[in-house]
Amino acid sequence: MSKDPNYTPYYLPGAVQTAIDKRNSSHSKAEDIIYIPVVFHVIHEYGLENISKAQIEDQMRVLNEDFMRLNPDTVDTRDIFKGVAANCNIQFKLATTDPYGNCTDGITRTVSPLTNGGDEDAKKLIDWDRKKYLNVWVVKSIGRAANILGYARLPTSRDKVGDGIIILSDYVGTIGTGNSNYMGRTLTHEIGHWLGLWHPFQNTGEADDCGTTNCRNSGDWICDTPPVLNASFGCDRNRNTCQVFNPDLPDQIENFMDYADGRCANMFTEDQKDRMRSYLANTDTMFGRGGTAFAENASIFTSRTCAPVADFHVVGRNTSICQGSSLAFENLSWNGDIVDRVWTFEGGSPSSSTFNNPTVRYNTPGTYKVSLRVSNGSGTNTIEKTEFITVYPAVSEVASPYYEDFDNEWAPFTWKYDVDGNYGWRHEKTSGFENSDAIVCRIDDDTPEGVQYSVTSQNIDLDLHKDNNPILSFRTAYSMRATGGAGERLVVYGSDDCGQTWSVLKAFIGVTSLSSTGSQIPDWEPSSASDWRLQTVNLAQNGFENSRNLLIRFEVTSAAGNSVFIDDVNVDRNVLSTRNPSMLNNVMRVTPNPSDGEITVSVDGLNQDINIEITNALGQKIQSLKLEANGGVIQERITLPASGMYLVRMFNQNIDHTNRIIVTAD
Repeated sequence: MSKDPNYTPYYLPGAVQTAIDKRNSSHSKAEDIIYIPVVFHVIHEYGLENISKAQIEDQMRVLNEDFMRLNPDTVDTRDIFKGVAANCNIQFKLATTDPYGNCTDGITRTVSPLTNGGDEDAKKLIDWDRKKYLNVWVVKSIGRAANILGYARLPTSRDKVGDGIIILSDYVGTIGTGNSNYMGRTLTHEIGHWLGLWHPFQNTGEADDCGTTNCRNSGDWICDTPPVLNASFGCDRNRNTCQVFNPDLPDQIENFMDYADGRCANMFTEDQKDRMRSYLANTDTMFGRGGTAFAENASIFTSRTCAPVADFHVVGRNTSICQGSSLAFENLSWNGDIVDRVWTFEGGSPSSSTFNNPTVRYNTPGTYKVSLRVSNGSGTNTIEKTEFITVYPAVSEVASPYYEDFDNEWAPFTWKYDVDGNYGWRHEKTSGFENSDAIVCRIDDDTPEGVQYSVTSQNIDLDLHKDNNPILSFRTAYSMRATGGAGERLVVYGSDDCGQTWSVLKAFIGVTSLSSTGSQIPDWEPSSASDWRLQTVNLAQNGFENSRNLLIRFEVTSAAGNSVFIDDVNVDRNVLSTRNPSMLNNVMRVTPNPSDGEITVSVDGLNQDINIEITNALGQKIQSLKLEANGGVIQERITLPASGMYLVRMFNQNIDHTNRIIVTAD
């Protein structure tokens, strides 16, 4: 169903349709109930689009009422159409057996950003045998056109991949997030398409064009649906757009295949029933699905008790907190009722729980995993999410001036990256501004439009600049894929409550403020320093200038264009403070590297006091000290506690330099 009357999904020419109707006429009077197994594939990102089983079951109720003419609003069918209103004798049941013989409740759940306008790509994530199931994909948004609520593949389509229906999550059923004005009728409408019905206004739409007959060369090629000039919206019972035939009938706004509101639609006609049942009875391999195939797989409906599939998230979906704070966890397991459950929380208090939705406190900074095991009499399932919870110190151990050029292996550990297969953020060796490294949000013309990918910095203490106006500066490299459109969008956010809330600091639009080259080249990448553009953001907003714990997030929204590159992220009083890594390496050295656990920090010609901080791979501070300036060479011997990777950071108001050290102690 669409609010756009020009939307036309997968139709055959009218002459072919007429031949099909004639060929199948012998099947059209069959009155046995045809049962259709249904599977709902919920594609989600743990948002409201992850609709409940109860909401799906409510949609199934609506379908069976509508196709059996048991819907309570049949009383609203006008007398002039009651004689052709049909009980289609078609019922829908949630499948109980999946294509591999496993137990299912007729619902699958897949986590993917393709829920955001992925359309046909979203279908490819999971697709059950079209000869045995009606596939219904539930998504957050549809990208193919504006105002599309759902779309279907008709039985006459030669394209068998992705056969079924895709529908917006908030148009499923009448409870939960279901749109009350549509009353679950969007899926009724789309199943009508899936079973071979067209819109009653399908072949009209020209000025004063209602066709020359009432059914065979206009509209939906159905004789007991009156001709309609264009789509109906709302619920106008006085509407009559075609007055050229005898008898002159008003528009049949009650028909499920028009665009009138769900509260107004309440019927299929006898001829529509005949067409749908004809398609279901047809065994031609051109269609590849039908009532015969469904009937031969009756085991799909056998009642079974399924083992649960474990899943969970935190309430609010934000997995970053400050030390000493608590998170409420939500059990989102599905497919079977849960009898027993065991949670395990690394770094949390409590460290385990059998509650359904426990609350856990985290007192120590770090990154922690969470696992959940669920079971019933039919089986057990466990899910473990590593590096799931990030706990930041109340006051950051990383102080401004802060500088990251991504020219070391530490950045992947201290920054959090959104990645989805080939797309999203990653730390890569590419043509950075002054070195071979940068962070890249990978996007191409196959990336779904509207999908957002974020990368988040480590937290930063701005106390050194609290009396000044701190500036975030960084470099971007980006080229529009083609002329026209706005291109990708980069938005910079800030948070000083460990990621619980975020504030927009500045937005950069591809065609104007983000693009760093005038070329429009598919799959463009920077090749020299001239391909980079300096960007600045004022951090003296939202109180961030006084933050002891600032997080910065870069979020790119895909326009199916080109990748976005970022380098030289800097937080300071000035824009991109002058730092010369090669010079610093000459005056500041950490030896030996690799080390057996004993290192020597050497500073040559120290004219200002300098701080030294050592952190481990989890970002935890191991040791800190201050070296006082004396104009000469200072050496400090330091013992590291165990094997692993460490960062030795040397900094003051004018310099900030980090060495990565590998310890291979026995």
